[in-house]
Amino acid sequence: MPKHITRLLALVGAGLVFALVARYFVVPDSFYRFGHFRADSVPEIAAKEPVFQGAAYCEGCHSERHAEWSANNHKSVACETCHGAAKGHPDNGKLPVPADTVALCTLCHEAMPGRPQTQPQVVVAQHAADQQCKACHNPHAPKIAAVAAKVTGDAAIGRKLADAECASCHGARGISPNDTWPSLAGQNAAYLVRIMSAYKSGAQEDVIMTPLAKAISDEDIRNLAVYYAGLSCADQGAAAGVRGDVEAGKALAKNCAACHGETGIGSNPAWPNFAGQKAGYLVNVLKAFRGGLRKDPTMASVVRGLSDADINNLAAYYASQRCQPTKK
Repeated sequence: MPKHITRLLALVGAGLVFALVARYFVVPDSFYRFGHFRADSVPEIAAKEPVFQGAAYCEGCHSERHAEWSANNHKSVACETCHGAAKGHPDNGKLPVPADTVALCTLCHEAMPGRPQTQPQVVVAQHAADQQCKACHNPHAPKIAAVAAKVTGDAAIGRKLADAECASCHGARGISPNDTWPSLAGQNAAYLVRIMSAYKSGAQEDVIMTPLAKAISDEDIRNLAVYYAGLSCADQGAAAGVRGDVEAGKALAKNCAACHGETGIGSNPAWPNFAGQKAGYLVNVLKAFRGGLRKDPTMASVVRGLSDADINNLAAYYASQRCQPTKK
């Protein structure tokens, strides 16, 4: 046999011997007992405390958020997907609340050819410019209600009820005589139904509105909404005595335009119009959202960073805008 073949075979043989010896000293005894892995790793891994605790762990302290989340289309996204692992919480401090929601939400919702069409997708640059997703979407229940169906009701019955129950605060024709009470004339009927139903159910609370709403039937709520939506909202005098800076408010209102329109008239009738609304009322309601007296996660996140001066400026801008055209 040629010498070079002999040397090659000897080298291969030496390599095999070395591998067998190395395997004896290096490979754990439990390797391949259950499969191609170290069997002792199974109890070792099982003994470790889980880093992710699961949604049930969060429910004890965050029952309201948990109920909201579990009833909506983000229920397939675990709490810790967005807030981080809960091991050690709350003893080791609060879990982070994502600030850059654009970076977070686009991980699943940025338009990509390979994603299924059932997955909501957006082209970020065209969707909401530089606004954060949470400006319009509640992260726990992100689906924005579609444009509400047309509200049907009897305006004549609504007028009688309004004259008897509502006129003293909201005016005989829906134009409030008090700067701190909202005018209802020309307001979206779907929004009026939604907010009155919230007062009735207790989802929103107000010392005056809650008991009034509880005493009104769902049918009469629709009648009131149709009546007020059909009134003229012109010449409300909403901007009288305004203390804010309209131009500064206009700049701030860009953050609200996606939901409420550039001038305070939005595209979704389930949301309120602000154009021509009483400035004092707008100031009070924005401060109520900021302070948690009115409950809405989306609005709370929007107004959280506003100063009193910012709120005054926003109110001044919206109060100075022309409301919807006169309705006959």
